Amino acid sequence: MIEPLGLAGALEEETSLTYLGKWNLLVSSTNWEKGRIIHQWRIALVEAQASPLQFSDEAWSRRVGNVSSQHVGRLRRVFDRFAEVCATYPGLYWSHFQAGLDWDDAEMWLEGAVQNGWSVAEMRTSRWMAMGSPVEEQPRDADVVSAEMDEDVVEEATTEIRDLSTSGADLSQDPDFGDEGSAEDGGYEGDGSSSDESATSAEHSASAMAPLESARPFENLAALPPDMADAMESFKLSILRHKLNGWTEVAAEDVLEALAGLRHLVMSST
Repeated sequence: MIEPLGLAGALEEETSLTYLGKWNLLVSSTNWEKGRIIHQWRIALVEAQASPLQFSDEAWSRRVGNVSSQHVGRLRRVFDRFAEVCATYPGLYWSHFQAGLDWDDAEMWLEGAVQNGWSVAEMRTSRWMAMGSPVEEQPRDADVVSAEMDEDVVEEATTEIRDLSTSGADLSQDPDFGDEGSAEDGGYEGDGSSSDESATSAEHSASAMAPLESARPFENLAALPPDMADAMESFKLSILRHKLNGWTEVAAEDVLEALAGLRHLVMSST
C-alpha cells in the first residue's frame, strides 16, 4: 500500500517536478536541434551524390563521437516524422514523440498527452490499455529513452568540456572526482570520526582543488552498474552547468563536501 505523502514530501515532490520539467525541456530542445542538423547534413550529401554509406547513422556517429548510431537514428527519425507538426502539441517533450515513433496512430495519442497532461509513461500505458493490454506489448520503463539517460546529454557535456578547452579556460582547476578526498573523514556527528580524520578530510578537499595532470579524470574508471552510471553522468552534467555559471547557485566547496559524504556512505560499515 502506498502511503500518502506528508507536507514535506509533497513539497519535495512538487519542487523536484519543477526542476525535472526544466531539464526535460532543455534536452527536448537539444534533441530537436540535433535531429535538424543530421537531417540537413544528409540532404546536403544526397544532393552531392554521395553514397548511402557516407550519410548513414553510423557515419555520423563516427564523425561526432560519444553518441551511438542507434541514438543518431532516433534523433533523425523523430525529426523526419514530427518536426513539421511538433509545435501543434504544446507541452510535450521530445521523448513523447520518440515513444510514438513507430505507432501508426501516434498523432491521436500525442493529442491525448496534450489534453490530459500525460507523461511519456502514462501515454504509453494508456495506449497499451486501449489495445486490450496484451502481455507481450506491455510497456517497460527500459524502452523509453528518458531525458536523464539520453546519450546526447552525455555528448552535450563532452561538447561543453571541448568548448572550455578551445576557449582557453583552465581545465586544470577541475576537481578530480576519482580522488575527491576521504568522505569517511567528514566528521559526521555520531560516526566516531576523530579530529585527525577531520584534518585528513580537509587535506584531501584541498588536494581535490589542486591542478589535475589530466583533463580526462574519468577515462580509466571501472565500469559501473547502469543505475550508478546514469546517476554519475547526470551529476557530471550538473557540475559542468554550475561551473559554467560561475558557481552562482552553489559553492564548489559545497559540492566537494557532498562528494565527500558519498564517499563516507560507501566506506562506512552501516
